[in-house]
Amino acid sequence: MFALARFARLSMLLAVGSAFAFTQGCAAETAEDDSAESEAVDAITTSQAADRLLDMPFYFSVPKSSITTPLNRRLYSYPTVWNPSTEVSDAGLRVIVINQGGQEPAKKKVARVDMAKQLARAGVLEDGDIALSFRPNLAGTMAYPHVQMGVTHASLVYTQNGEAFNIDSPLDGEYVGQFNTLHFAGGVSASGARESGTDALQIVRPKNMTDGRKASLRKWIGTLKSNVARINGERSQVKFQKDYLTPIFAATGLTTKQTVTKLGQIILEQDRTTKLPMYCSEFAWHMLALSNCDEQQIRAAGPEGAACVDPLFEPMPLVSTTEGEIGLAEGPLQNLLVAPPAERPALIGKVFATGNASGLSSGHRAVAEQVAPLMDGLAQYYGAKAQGAPAEMLAGAATQLNAGVGNVGNYSPTAFLANATLPAGVRALDYVATVVFVDSQADMNKARRLAQNPVP
Repeated sequence: MFALARFARLSMLLAVGSAFAFTQGCAAETAEDDSAESEAVDAITTSQAADRLLDMPFYFSVPKSSITTPLNRRLYSYPTVWNPSTEVSDAGLRVIVINQGGQEPAKKKVARVDMAKQLARAGVLEDGDIALSFRPNLAGTMAYPHVQMGVTHASLVYTQNGEAFNIDSPLDGEYVGQFNTLHFAGGVSASGARESGTDALQIVRPKNMTDGRKASLRKWIGTLKSNVARINGERSQVKFQKDYLTPIFAATGLTTKQTVTKLGQIILEQDRTTKLPMYCSEFAWHMLALSNCDEQQIRAAGPEGAACVDPLFEPMPLVSTTEGEIGLAEGPLQNLLVAPPAERPALIGKVFATGNASGLSSGHRAVAEQVAPLMDGLAQYYGAKAQGAPAEMLAGAATQLNAGVGNVGNYSPTAFLANATLPAGVRALDYVATVVFVDSQADMNKARRLAQNPVP
């Protein structure tokens, strides 16, 4: 067990870090000064091992015990495989494998639209689900993307006529569609940059989305789509927010109840002046909280906000201070803790190791270098957790870290996946599946063979 003196050093090391590493990630890849994902090739590399499709590290996985959402595999044509992580057998991904036939954007668009239709009919994609852009090629690079669990963007899923669609911030044609726009299928952006697209998605599902809330969400999205040309085209009210460090509630001094209410009033065009820029996961989080409200409740709300606002989870700290909670930087920890205790120190080293970073975009490399001073302290925090240190023993170190970044919680893309790794009784989201697009028939044949094995 860690000595108190070492806890003091841990607190000091954590406090010098920056939250930037765990709140940046929403991908407006073609935006100026953003992470420029187009520099890296995103095609999925399949495993040479006979017993798995992907060589996926544990820090990009979920605990096997957290996979409880049933799949009706007879309702879609794609193979589904259990892909254990390379280091921890009780952590991995439940992968739905789709053959896109190559990296050409036209082929990718066809595959993604087919995916959106089939998986919606099968209930794999539902109203309110979050589809997280997942970059497996970030494994073995640097600690920053490892702690982010390879997640770079959050899309909000909704259905229409039995098919799935996505609506994201930025609310533009490079993102919003049927998972077939530039961000997903690749191509050439308006600025002339070549984008590779997104070949893997992590699907997570809010546990509080009743049928009533799903219908309400569809109505809010429909109203937003009808009015967005005026909301953003004429008035620029809900534009993309590049400053992931400063959620809109922190930037404005408002409560989250007030910002959710304000978004609803903007959508209804009741408010035609307020500027409420949001990054991708912030927009998704607000829309889910808004889904518990109807138009009349939002129109009638007082200055304190509408009482109907119901967030999926409260904005997360960097690291948790109490048992049963999780911080933005703790996603890989849940997978670490299902490994045998004797193996955990070496696994921590893999999370924080610097490997071949040549495939990282310049933006990712710059951020990773900026937050390097934080990583030693965070690695020690992982070590204490891995040795069984309870939350109350680590509360001092955690409190100092959270205070060092202004005690501002956040809802980054990683927050949704990290929350889904928690035990069933405390998590706010369930992991559903990982959708992976491969390029060859040989990979599909292998996937169909592996699909004969048990799948959780």
